[in-house]
Amino acid sequence: MRATLIPHPTTADGPSVRIEADLDQEGRSWAFVKFRLSGAASSVRIPQRLQQLDKASQEAAETFASTRSPDLMLMEAGRTDGLWKHTCFEVFARLSDGSYAEFNISPSGEWASYGFEGYRDGMQNLGGVRIQRLGDVTGDAIEVEAILDWPGWPHVTGIGLSAVIEDVDGNISYWALAHPSDKPDFHHPDSFVLELP
Repeated sequence: MRATLIPHPTTADGPSVRIEADLDQEGRSWAFVKFRLSGAASSVRIPQRLQQLDKASQEAAETFASTRSPDLMLMEAGRTDGLWKHTCFEVFARLSDGSYAEFNISPSGEWASYGFEGYRDGMQNLGGVRIQRLGDVTGDAIEVEAILDWPGWPHVTGIGLSAVIEDVDGNISYWALAHPSDKPDFHHPDSFVLELP
């Protein structure tokens, strides 16, 4: 299923971009997600690690073009906390008892995942994010694809999709399917508006 994110009204003056997300779950214990930011993507600040790895991947692509994908270097970044402080994409998945999982995916190739017992309560680390592809990181688009492993997927009752976008001047805008509160809050129970078929 495809969905379009909208900026929070208090941060709507951010970069002129469009953010879409595709999510595919189909009863399995994992989900595939693809985020695509298009428009003035060159005005979006990409986390530093990606900038460093992107230069290395370009060199590797020139050297090993016939035997190796330049994206392989980007997929090695691994788990990192605090991704929400800069440009990142997020998936929230709620169960019927009010507990939920949060998955953060950065264009740097870094990721994080957490479980919560209730609204911002009982946080614990989860594993299970596999960055599949960091696609176009150009002036026009940023694409990220990931597999989100979590045994709760077959029992999900609501999903929230969101993004934190930092522009090149350091300004932050918050994007989601819905913004039920005056301040950006992706954890808000009314943010889980997407239902799986």
